[in-house]
Amino acid sequence: MPAQLSGGPIAEDFSRARKMFLHKTAKSVTEIQSNVNNLADVLVFLEVLGYDANKAKAYGFSDLLDLARHVFEIIDYYNPEARGGELAAPLISSIPGLRRRLLGGLLLMTPWLMMVSTIFVFGVSLWLDWHLPVADMTSMALGIMLGMLVGEGPIWVFNRLFIFYHSQENVSETRRVMKRSYAMLAVMLSFGATALYAMGWLFGVPVWLVTIATMGMVTVSFHRLSFVPVYALKKVRLATLSYVAALTLLILVYFFSVDLLPNPTTRYLVSLGAAFVVLSVPAVYCNRLAISERLEAKSTADWPPFYRPSYANSNTLPSRFIVQLWENLPYFLYGSFYFAMLFGDRIISWLYNPVHTVGGVTMPLVFNAIYHMGADIGLFVVVPVGFIQYVMGAHIFGQLKNISLQYTSTEENAVDDFIRARFKKMLLVALATSLSIAVSLEIAAPSLIASINGTATSTSILQTAVLGNILLVLFISNSFFIMLLNRAKQLTLIALVSASIVTFGGLALGSLGYQYIVLAYVASCASGAFLSTRYVRSLLRRPARIFYARFT
Repeated sequence: MPAQLSGGPIAEDFSRARKMFLHKTAKSVTEIQSNVNNLADVLVFLEVLGYDANKAKAYGFSDLLDLARHVFEIIDYYNPEARGGELAAPLISSIPGLRRRLLGGLLLMTPWLMMVSTIFVFGVSLWLDWHLPVADMTSMALGIMLGMLVGEGPIWVFNRLFIFYHSQENVSETRRVMKRSYAMLAVMLSFGATALYAMGWLFGVPVWLVTIATMGMVTVSFHRLSFVPVYALKKVRLATLSYVAALTLLILVYFFSVDLLPNPTTRYLVSLGAAFVVLSVPAVYCNRLAISERLEAKSTADWPPFYRPSYANSNTLPSRFIVQLWENLPYFLYGSFYFAMLFGDRIISWLYNPVHTVGGVTMPLVFNAIYHMGADIGLFVVVPVGFIQYVMGAHIFGQLKNISLQYTSTEENAVDDFIRARFKKMLLVALATSLSIAVSLEIAAPSLIASINGTATSTSILQTAVLGNILLVLFISNSFFIMLLNRAKQLTLIALVSASIVTFGGLALGSLGYQYIVLAYVASCASGAFLSTRYVRSLLRRPARIFYARFT
């Protein structure tokens, strides 16, 4: 029987959709009776489940009896007694080993670690240059912030829709999602650029400074969105190599073209443009790869178009983007609110910077280096969370799928126990790792800030921000499981509350001095941690029912 599935007619002649239908039908029969030992029982159970001849013919079987014969041939794969307690079902998901997951997590972190390293070693990195005049640096930093804010929502929507349709091998809809996502981002950037130039004209900011901010906003947002297919297709090594090449080229062009381009701002923009071109190569490649892949479907060539699976048709009925956007609106808003929660205090610190005239130009917002030194270094507390979530949670859907194949629908306690245990383990590991980094930063803060020419105010901001980031780790860990259980609306409300606290609290405390804005950040993280903890505890009472309800 195993030989039939691995090399016999079922594996060679059946289409993917036909095999999936067959195995899902066998699983449904075993939900009624786990040990089925004759063809007659299979035929009866199929009729009880509502299968008929038309349903069987739709998937290429001659009649219900033909379907029953094929189900009977593979049903032992779903019989715990027949398989000796081992899960050998053909639908089982392959879960990478710990070593491979650790390597994958390190590769995912490598680009961020490289950018941080180059900025501290060379003073220059992607979209950031400490050698620039303050006015130019402010414009570039503002462009980065706006680009991340504008792109965060579309990235969440694009990522979900891309993975959904590409996993179904629905090439036509995948192509539509890509075009619509880029078009949506382009429209949002158009409004953003218009607003920037209008504000620049209103406050008398030179056009060239507004142009730098616009360039930063456009390149950052398009780069992040274009890399969604790169990571969705699991081309992590390609992404890492592209960042290595881009950073290397940026540094070489920046430091070896001084004679040709003596102006540091011009030289940096040229260097950044060269690096952006390098980063665009894997993005273009993976975007084209995602919509050019075709799955061989010879066995469905003579089927009517309405019976063919989506991957067998070059054209499918177009979905309504407004409906897709509405269904994913909570994720869109969550991404935007989360960004405001994380970086809103930085923007407010620019507003309350005592210096507003730089290089003879008066600006409403001026980059506050003293505040950033403390607040940005404090984010190192949060860095391990992404690595931990990848190692322990990136393949959780596959693990839950395997558990659902191993147990019947009445044994949901096994899924409950798995989700609760994984939540506790991920939370404890994340908190323990972050606490160790936080303690180290608290102790080393004075000497660390002094090494980068910071002040006592930066040290105080760092030590305070570290406390908020510990609470932020708790919020991020809770958010992972809230998203897993498909409760994005509630998480969006929590993020909205936290973003409001850091915004309005920061504006109020900034009037007392920009060093107090960090207190609003801590309060924002505390509210997010408290509200998400209460909510996730209520979800973990019966997580299995909530998890499987997302598929109904």
